[in-house]
Amino acid sequence: ALCLSSSTMGKTTTGQIVNLLSNDVNRFDQVTIFLHYLWVGPLQAIAVTTLLWMEIGISCLAGMAVLIILLLLQSFFGMLFSSF
Repeated sequence: ALCLSSSTMGKTTTGQIVNLLSNDVNRFDQVTIFLHYLWVGPLQAIAVTTLLWMEIGISCLAGMAVLIILLLLQSFFGMLFSSF
């Protein structure tokens, strides 16, 4: 339930409240889709690394290191740009 004080209710229109609630519902809908990748992503990375290890040996670790570095770099820039 959305609880607002009486002073805030005077400043907020019904359209703003409906817009806020509809955006939140949309985000919950998207979370159910992308939550799956939290567990399947690392599992796939381990499986691919294992298969590459069997094919090309220790060289596969260089590729996985680049992948992890790019993932960390993307996370850093995401946090940096979300503050704007």
